[in-house]
Amino acid sequence: MGKLRMEKKRRRKSDGRDEEDRLSDLPDGVLLHIMEFLPTRQAVQSSVLSKRWKNIWKSLTTLSFRFFNGICKYNRYVSHVLSNRDHSVSLHNLYLSVFISTAPKLLNDAIKYAALHHLQKLKLSIDYKFKEIPNSFVPLIFNCKCLTFLDLFISSSRSSLILPPSLLLPSLETLHLSNVTFTSRDNECVEPFSTCTSLTTLVLRHSMHHQSAQTLCISSPSLRTLKLENMVHSHTSIPKIVLSVPNLSSFTLENSHISMCYELSCTCHLPFLKEVKINNRAWVHSSVIINWLGLFSNVRTLTLSSHTLYMLLKDLYLGRMDIQPPYFARLESFKIEMGLNSNMMSEDEVNKVLEYLVQNCESTTIDVIEY
Repeated sequence: MGKLRMEKKRRRKSDGRDEEDRLSDLPDGVLLHIMEFLPTRQAVQSSVLSKRWKNIWKSLTTLSFRFFNGICKYNRYVSHVLSNRDHSVSLHNLYLSVFISTAPKLLNDAIKYAALHHLQKLKLSIDYKFKEIPNSFVPLIFNCKCLTFLDLFISSSRSSLILPPSLLLPSLETLHLSNVTFTSRDNECVEPFSTCTSLTTLVLRHSMHHQSAQTLCISSPSLRTLKLENMVHSHTSIPKIVLSVPNLSSFTLENSHISMCYELSCTCHLPFLKEVKINNRAWVHSSVIINWLGLFSNVRTLTLSSHTLYMLLKDLYLGRMDIQPPYFARLESFKIEMGLNSNMMSEDEVNKVLEYLVQNCESTTIDVIEY
């Protein structure tokens, strides 16, 4: 029995060694591909395993810098990775978090390095306590001519990022911007996206016009998906947002109770529009909402939140609804999302608003969704 137990123990040890050998026998390219799916910190730590592993991480095409305890250690870690990486290898993806104690020079160095190594995808998150965004930072980003994906998240408007009048990124396909300020050349109209000739997806959150600009023009023949969330502005007059997006297929509008009202218009009838979703919590007159809906009369699927319906209901009851709803010629599905505050409206009140909205529709399926 003792001999049998010893043989089993040896077999397990042998099997474990075989598995380790199979991993070590893989080509460097395969090991590198596996590393691409690991957090960068773990991939770098693999260099201590053996001489074979020491330099493999240096050819990573994806770097993801997530914060860990100790800001000084984090800063040294980012600098170490960038300075010791194989500089002959292109950097495809960079995810970088910036915090209160991050040196502005480190931010500049990281973006400059990425721009020089043909960066394709950049996701940058800047903490609201970060006090100093370097003046040279924005030109560095917009020198990344190979960028296809860009996500700039500034967590507070107090450190809003001021963008140039035109974003010269000809390869860019997806753009997410949070807490940025647009500037204009003629002091009237801001038109930053017309030079992004490959742009298909645009998400704007908490973004604002420059004080001297009254109109934000979203102009892009290639744009398919557009989301506007809690747009704000820095001047007292009501700003305008003009859509010049003839190939748009999906539009989402979300306004919280602190969002400011703005005038929305469109230069075309959006013939390819498939879906529209509006979730408005801001206190606006029903005519504003009806105007929004009128822009999207070619939509096939329309989704409204219970808060949006409530804004229409109050004016219906007060007899102030003196305008006709749009004629939705192609509407196939009308969805109402009843959220956590769905008890603000009774079933009869919901039906009253729905009857008003669909009175000019020929054949539409109505779904009330509770969650």
